Amino acid sequence: MIGQLLLRALYRLAPPTLHRRAAALAASMKPRVVVDIGSANALLARALEAEGHRPQAYIALDPDQSLLRAASPSPVLERVQGVAEKLPLRSHAASLAVLHDSLHHVDDPGEALREAARAAECMLVDDIDPGTPAGRLIALLERLAGFPARFMAPDDLAGELEEKGLRVQRVWRDGRRPTYRIVACW
Repeated sequence: MIGQLLLRALYRLAPPTLHRRAAALAASMKPRVVVDIGSANALLARALEAEGHRPQAYIALDPDQSLLRAASPSPVLERVQGVAEKLPLRSHAASLAVLHDSLHHVDDPGEALREAARAAECMLVDDIDPGTPAGRLIALLERLAGFPARFMAPDDLAGELEEKGLRVQRVWRDGRRPTYRIVACW
């Protein structure tokens, strides 16, 4: 699929600063074990270390083995090939599950959220807001590239997390960017 090839190229060229906002937020939570769902090449792990936080374990989970192999080595990094809808983790094994620019790529976002809620004490979702003009354009381009492009509006996502029993702590919207971040915990 052309989209997957483009995604591989993007993540091989992208700097860790692409994940700076999510990394700063995650670092402030001081998680012991992070599972990065849809991690690609684990840029978030490098960004998290740049923010001054190295968890005891960082699990980079992605269905694309090629992207996982491109992750920079780290003593705490474990690369795991898998999908968001079926996490290979026991319940509450992670302090923090992160879905950075990945929730809209999964086949079943509801199941991915259930799995993240099961596997982690807290969840950080950083994604594109489909209610913005740029968000609508990104959704169109992703569909044209062959991705599922199942974007969720921030309020809809917050509601779904609350329905699953999580307490949404905060929703951040980026003023000039078409992105948002949500933190939810048990």
